[in-house]
Amino acid sequence: MIIKNGKLVLENAIIENGTILIKDNKIVDITNSRIDVIDEEIIDAEGNWVLPGFIDCHVHGGYGVDFETGNEHRFETFAQSVAQEGITKYIQASVTNSLEDNLKYYAEFGKFMKNGNHVGAKCLGAHMEGPFISPERKGAHDAKFLMLPNIELTKKWNDLCGGNIKIVTYAADLQNGDYTTYLVKNNILPSVGHTDLIAAEFEKDRLLGAKHVTHLFNGMSGVDQHRPGLATATLINDDVIAEVISDGIHLKPEILKLIYKVKTADGICIITDSMNAKGLKDGEYKIGNLDVIKKGIEVRLISNGSLAGAGATYDHNVRTFKEIANIPMTELIKMTSINIAKQLNIFAETGSLAKNKLADIVILDKDLKVKRTIVEGCTVFKS
Repeated sequence: MIIKNGKLVLENAIIENGTILIKDNKIVDITNSRIDVIDEEIIDAEGNWVLPGFIDCHVHGGYGVDFETGNEHRFETFAQSVAQEGITKYIQASVTNSLEDNLKYYAEFGKFMKNGNHVGAKCLGAHMEGPFISPERKGAHDAKFLMLPNIELTKKWNDLCGGNIKIVTYAADLQNGDYTTYLVKNNILPSVGHTDLIAAEFEKDRLLGAKHVTHLFNGMSGVDQHRPGLATATLINDDVIAEVISDGIHLKPEILKLIYKVKTADGICIITDSMNAKGLKDGEYKIGNLDVIKKGIEVRLISNGSLAGAGATYDHNVRTFKEIANIPMTELIKMTSINIAKQLNIFAETGSLAKNKLADIVILDKDLKVKRTIVEGCTVFKS
């Protein structure tokens, strides 16, 4: 495969009229010169943007599928559907469920990870959001199933899904550091969130290796001059990556500008936090066992009106953040691909356009609408 006539967004440069040569599933050459190779599929990017494929590390679902309703076939449908957003890799998030239900859900997810994922974007594993979170900052999580961080249960659920839990969101103040250490030693990314901790309490876990924060400002203690919380700790620590839901609803424009100014592109990864109603008509749905209503891209709990996941697509969030904060393209790809690939220790394989990396690529038009998504050298979506 050859992609020609594209504006290639590399880590530190943009190549106008660039060309990418792909063999099998990898990028083998990137140049601003013509490549003459016979018998190759040629894709004319027509002067559009060519970026590394988006990586969403926090997506519950969409198009009628989520972690709690998935099976091998339905997870496959989701993987195919989400490619239209420019996503080439993703991590599927669970919500807080009963212990009995989690046994079923993680076993079913394990079957998909072992036998499925043959089309569309590639699922990297699970993001366990709950039940180890704070009642004070539970958001759209069922309070009756919340509990303290538990290593044995995490081991059990991880075994059930074939060792495919990649991220865990937990309230770091509800444990003494042992749970953080367990996650780090088992190559599971600790993500602190849904917590009411004060900033000083975060320090012990940051030093143990907790350097990722779940959807900054949402579901956490904030920026207060008398009681600085997790949002404050995230903003002042340069080595902490912040997930940001940049749909324009979860965070006001001024807050998005603040995050970008303080954290810079090096400290942000864009996520959707989308739930199963993404891509579906407005109406009533469920997130876990809780009833929600979707209006446009906004999803709220029927019980109290709190935000409950999201309905926006990844490319929408990219466009929104870029426009609000006036972000250069070489900075934008840090937030969509590079930073999270580094967090997940897969940057040697994917996350940027570079020789010998997987050909995970998204082509965007001048308005940043998705024209084509290529996963490991195969076109999986074309507008």
